[in-house]
Amino acid sequence: MARIGAFTMDGTRMLTCRSCGEDTLHPERYNIGYNYCMDCGDFRAREERAGWCIAPIAHKQGATLVTNRNDLKGLNKYTGE
Repeated sequence: MARIGAFTMDGTRMLTCRSCGEDTLHPERYNIGYNYCMDCGDFRAREERAGWCIAPIAHKQGATLVTNRNDLKGLNKYTGE
């Protein structure tokens, strides 16, 4: 008898990922609040990280998260802006 869909090692049926629509979402990930499989979650995280930068702002302040590209351009004292 052939099984339809994906299963975990203990025989639990995998859930459907909201992004790719495949049965690749592990039930434990769903139980802690994730709606995406590992592959789609990794892709979404990479897209999110591409939109921000960590930059040193002032002397002894440390690094600051910058999400607006125009703010980042204005922080460089050598650009003359």
